[in-house]
Amino acid sequence: MDEHHKLDNPIKFNPDYVWPEDGTERECPRCEASLQLNEDRKDYYGKPWWCGPCQWQFSEDDFS
Repeated sequence: MDEHHKLDNPIKFNPDYVWPEDGTERECPRCEASLQLNEDRKDYYGKPWWCGPCQWQFSEDDFS
């Protein structure tokens, strides 16, 4: 149990998230708070939208 393994390249579970245009606004489907649009960076592996109050991520698929 003393050995820890770290991947050189983190796994990206869904590399094809659709990133909305800058300035797009959405409300959280759970609590209706304004969502934060995360920056589309190569080293970011999460979903585009973040809800601070819920601590939850959303993609465009979650709104359809």
